[in-house]
Amino acid sequence: MGELSVGFIGFGEAAFHICSGLKSEGVEHIRAFDVMANDAELGAKIKDRASTVGVILDSSLGELIQNTQVIFCATSAKYALSIAEQAAPFIRAEKIYVDLNAASPKVKKEIAEVIGQTGGLFVDGAVMEAVPPHRHKVPIFLSGQGAVAFQKLLQPVGMNLTVINDQAGSSSSMKMIRSIFMKGFTALLLETLMASHQAGVEKEIVDSISGTLSNSSIENLMNLLLTRTAIHAQRRVSEMKEVVETLHDMDLDSTMSQAAQRKLQGLVDLEINAFFDYQAPDHYRKVLEGIAKLQNHVERKEELN
Repeated sequence: MGELSVGFIGFGEAAFHICSGLKSEGVEHIRAFDVMANDAELGAKIKDRASTVGVILDSSLGELIQNTQVIFCATSAKYALSIAEQAAPFIRAEKIYVDLNAASPKVKKEIAEVIGQTGGLFVDGAVMEAVPPHRHKVPIFLSGQGAVAFQKLLQPVGMNLTVINDQAGSSSSMKMIRSIFMKGFTALLLETLMASHQAGVEKEIVDSISGTLSNSSIENLMNLLLTRTAIHAQRRVSEMKEVVETLHDMDLDSTMSQAAQRKLQGLVDLEINAFFDYQAPDHYRKVLEGIAKLQNHVERKEELN
């Protein structure tokens, strides 16, 4: 395992836990570079983390890249492209550059171009679960020209890696789309629980939601909710209007409820219930296909006008 050399650009929580896991698998040669390592407030924590897992802290980005074969960038999406541009002069043909930041597919493609020009291999890595509980075994989807090579190197040391394809941006697309649900669901829970807590019915609401979610598979639930919504969108718009007013009366934020109302109104405007002849389709995918057809029809009409 000592032959494998790994470097981390950024040594925050994710990098620390992944390194901890790799160390437990016998990967000895791990280094990191973090621009905040000498910061008055954050520096001590970064150095303590590195010391805890036996990671060498390099003093420059160039030093880190020159001393490692696989380079992870685990900083922040807003810095991902600029860091790749700073790293590019040090990348050589044998290097694998893995961007783990939650950046958009567009940004990942731009990074792939930057790294590709150096002769190095780029990997678009999408971390699909919280890192701390899983450490190095957190599920990561891979795409890009370096995906297969990276998987071959790191899977033997316990990393949970799934190759999607060789196109940078594919993995990050999956993460972005999944985040619509995961982050949206979290925000929806917050709005729901704030209201139920204030109304004194928190336990009852939690029990009710738990029953709905646990008594059916996700696909069955989608089939139930989406197919019924396709023919009852108008009534549900009215219901959400009442919900928004209720939250207003409670002096609570109604951001998610207003968004739901607007989303449902969009189905009403498309006249999706008439599209299905006021009969619920038998699968949620037919709802998706129906929406796409109706939207295309609206776009063609607008073009003609």
